[in-house]
Amino acid sequence: MQTKKFNHQMHFLFLLLALWVAPHAHALFTEVSVSYMQKKTSFDAYNYYSSESTTGSVSFYFLERLALEMSYTDGTSVREEKVGTNRQTTLQKTQVIGSDLIWVLADRKAVFQPYLKGGAAQITRKQTIKIDDALVETLAPDVAIAPSYGLGCRFAITETFGLKLSYDIWKTPIGNGATTDDNAIKAGLSWIF
Repeated sequence: MQTKKFNHQMHFLFLLLALWVAPHAHALFTEVSVSYMQKKTSFDAYNYYSSESTTGSVSFYFLERLALEMSYTDGTSVREEKVGTNRQTTLQKTQVIGSDLIWVLADRKAVFQPYLKGGAAQITRKQTIKIDDALVETLAPDVAIAPSYGLGCRFAITETFGLKLSYDIWKTPIGNGATTDDNAIKAGLSWIF
């Protein structure tokens, strides 16, 4: 119950920040992006790992080359393993709500526009474990705030439409003071208004 309340509070804070920043940032322009990522790694016929995620983001540009980006990622991963004669399936649902400052390294009219980004993200993960299709365990959602950074580039097809590639990293806490580098490579489309 406490985790759900915290999760709703974070969503509310991100929404308030976005609503406050939009009219006060004196944005020169706004960019809306959507991207998709899919990956599958097979070890043999019985053991594999697959994941996919979709990300939507809104960036408010100011001072020509700086932007505040708000993003939301929804992802699912499945790990299938054969343990003895049993088949174990681990399903993980992940949501990432991020806020990053972006520094574009090229002019907005350039065809190739590389950028660097850094900020923070709220990561919510929930795992379900099944053995031979029978539910064994559903773990309580794990919620963490993590620093994030990355790089990417936008390829302008027209002045308002482009392709966007990015590599993002989150320093995710995993307990006992330890962290892990979760990362994602994303490809998608962007529109500038």
